[in-house]
Amino acid sequence: MRPVVKEMMPTLVRGSCSVARENMPRCLTRSAGNYRGNASQRGFTLIELLVVMVVIGVALGLVMVQLLPDQQAPLREESSRLALLLENAGLEARASGRSMAWSGANNQYRFLIKNKFGDWVSIDDGSEFRPRALPEGISITEVTVEEQPLKPGEYLLLSAHTFAVPFRIRMTSGSGKELSNAYVTGKSTGDVVPALPDQSADHDVK
Repeated sequence: MRPVVKEMMPTLVRGSCSVARENMPRCLTRSAGNYRGNASQRGFTLIELLVVMVVIGVALGLVMVQLLPDQQAPLREESSRLALLLENAGLEARASGRSMAWSGANNQYRFLIKNKFGDWVSIDDGSEFRPRALPEGISITEVTVEEQPLKPGEYLLLSAHTFAVPFRIRMTSGSGKELSNAYVTGKSTGDVVPALPDQSADHDVK
């Protein structure tokens, strides 16, 4: 009898893949596919890079807007403060039964009340109606009551007994091409509204 000789088939070892020779093409194909998959995962596509660049650009733009000074911020703040003070003064006059008045020119304004002799005197008691000076560069340039300019020595009356009269106060900042305006408008309802041209104003002031 011829001895039965068992031939050992050579195996191929590639990474963790150990197969018989007849299965070698399939193993190599799977390994090559895995390599291509790993290579694609290590890089970024052009779309991903563009998205990252856009996000960075938007973030830088927002930071620059916040860092740039707002030239109209002081004017907006002062006009809002004046509007709130005038509205509160009108409410105070009606609540107390004592009329008040307001006077403003150049870079300052004040509230007045009548003393026991019937003369208008400035309120200097340290209250919210104390005299105030505007920041440098901001001034009161026009005051009209019922569309008529106030004459020198006249006051804007905040009556305790009659309806409020419409008025408008113009405040300016800067000069030349850098000139900015803000308006404080009093209505017959007693409301006082601050606004920049073509822009609504905020009532939240100190």
